Amino acid sequence: MNKYAAEFYGTFLLLIAITGTFHLLNNVLIAPPYLIVLSIAFAVGAILYTNITLFMNISGAHFNPAVTFMMYLRGKINQSDALIYSILQILGGILGVIFTHLMFGENIFSISNIDRSSNFLIIAELLATSGLLIVIAVAEKKNPEKIPATVGLFIMSATLFTSSTCFANPAVTLSRIFTDSGVGIDPYSALLFFVSQIVCAFIVSKIIEN
Repeated sequence: MNKYAAEFYGTFLLLIAITGTFHLLNNVLIAPPYLIVLSIAFAVGAILYTNITLFMNISGAHFNPAVTFMMYLRGKINQSDALIYSILQILGGILGVIFTHLMFGENIFSISNIDRSSNFLIIAELLATSGLLIVIAVAEKKNPEKIPATVGLFIMSATLFTSSTCFANPAVTLSRIFTDSGVGIDPYSALLFFVSQIVCAFIVSKIIEN
């Protein structure tokens, strides 16, 4: 698998982990809300650990345009790859949402109307995204072999301790516009999240030394 396919496929699986877990727990098993959130946290942490372990030496295992943007600003990836990665991450994420809908017999294409534009949720996204990027930047410098575990565990934890449930990823944010389910986000809120995540990438890239 080449680096572009790895970024597409890894983000594809990440969105299935989020939306598929929600549909299974909410629509099939009729689980209580707290169990749904716990299950999503575990599923996302597990798939990130797996995918980063598999693809870290192929593409860098970003699966996240904010990570890619930070790596570009820090001189770790060239402009062409940064652009291609980001496009493929977003497309992979959207396809993951569509594939989830197919698996669970939902409408293939839908637009979320869940408003997540409250100031406290934006603050949570700033914390979640900056925290994730700091984990990656520091681990890359000090203990690169620990990146799969540290990223997976951080996202698992931040899903539970942030009010936004830790999107922390522009590809995740934009993809979740296209699911009219409990893990969706309306376009305006997605824009606010997206800007917050990109701003975090810019700031962290400036404060973390190469």
